[in-house]
Amino acid sequence: VAANSLLAAAMAAAPASPVFDGDVVPRIVAVIPARGGSVSVPRKNIKILQGRPLIDWVIQAAEYSGIFDEVWVSTDDDEIHMIAKKCGAKVHRRSPHTATNTASTESALVDFVKAHPNYDVLCLIQATSPLITPLDFQKGWDAMRRAKADSLVTCVRAHRFLWSVDKRSGVARAVNYDPAKRPRRQDWDGELIENGAFYFTTKEVMEREECRLGGRVALHEMEEHTFAELDSPTDWQIVANMAMIHGFWPPGSVKPEGTDESPGSAEVTILGDSKLGLAAAAGLGMGVGLGVAGVAALLAAAAAGLLRSKAAA
Repeated sequence: VAANSLLAAAMAAAPASPVFDGDVVPRIVAVIPARGGSVSVPRKNIKILQGRPLIDWVIQAAEYSGIFDEVWVSTDDDEIHMIAKKCGAKVHRRSPHTATNTASTESALVDFVKAHPNYDVLCLIQATSPLITPLDFQKGWDAMRRAKADSLVTCVRAHRFLWSVDKRSGVARAVNYDPAKRPRRQDWDGELIENGAFYFTTKEVMEREECRLGGRVALHEMEEHTFAELDSPTDWQIVANMAMIHGFWPPGSVKPEGTDESPGSAEVTILGDSKLGLAAAAGLGMGVGLGVAGVAALLAAAAAGLLRSKAAA
């Protein structure tokens, strides 16, 4: 705890980021890591969530925020590559060693910035955070700008009592409160917990530390529902339900009737370009990937005018 306090104090005492000196508008580039392999939920990054590939949710929120000069998806996978482009993002083909089960997200960021060094601020966006809205990006950037920070983390506020257990003795102790003086919710600010939705990092920090966070750190507090996980079919259904209420639906998009688990009512929407109603028998209603051939067919159909364009939607 003492070490963490010292680190927090050092970050708070760090000088203001030079990115905010002068009148030059920083060039902000977003990158969404989306590798093909997924252990907990197969093909997670393009699994259909309420009629849309998972990565489409964060791509659209980023694009409509208006703060990014470019939005990229970093992937090693052909199918994700094609779907990401269809959703309106640019695509970086990441090195294989950054897309293994043991590779860190930071390794993917370093790989990306080496290939695309033209940025002042990098925004790492997690594809598994589909409840991000354009307003979150705007407020996050405003918080970083006002603090003249080098990086920004997103958190949610949770009123949870934390405990730890000594492995040797089995004795438990409270971490963040005194059980003899248990606070009421309304009398306690709670804990700010990192939700991993997105991060801003200046080029200077990324080059110096090769880490998403460093220097003077700002924080954007998000709604509690954004602390959702997507690591199981149960998680998926919970988030799918929340996406209908809290997810970002761009102007002109149509919310599907039922859920993406309802046979016979699946509708796949790629908001970057077009929309297509498909039978659940094709596999999409159950969240099965299109496959390269399937995406190619979808693109061919679009070219032939068989899909209704976004403008006409």
